[in-house]
Amino acid sequence: MTQMYKRILAAVDGSNESKAAFQKAMQLAERDEAELLICHVVDTTSYAGIEHYSTDFVKGLDEYSQNILDEFKAEAEKETNLKITTILEHGSPKSLIPKSIVKKYHVDLIIVGAVGMGAVERFVLGASLNRYREELVAMY
Repeated sequence: MTQMYKRILAAVDGSNESKAAFQKAMQLAERDEAELLICHVVDTTSYAGIEHYSTDFVKGLDEYSQNILDEFKAEAEKETNLKITTILEHGSPKSLIPKSIVKKYHVDLIIVGAVGMGAVERFVLGASLNRYREELVAMY
């Protein structure tokens, strides 16, 4: 029996890996007639001290991030008839996505591209996702 998902989240950052993950998320959402959530988290851990000195920098990041979301949403609207929701958050993507966003939006499946993670980071992220997977299954 094929797993049916109601809400599929594609985490995007504009990289080629996230584009591939987004394509897979669209395919699965179409197959299951699921809602497609397109998420971008502005990683505030990368610029922790800069925002105190330059509001233009932060504004520029927000505009860039919204443009990424708008481009992915436009592509999904062009290629599918799915219900699409975009999500823009600030914080640590590795923490926010599996801990907060999944619960807030009742996500059944997260699809991300593997970018820039070492073995330890993959292990930690994998452990986090496995811990919350049981909660997701229990919700449905």
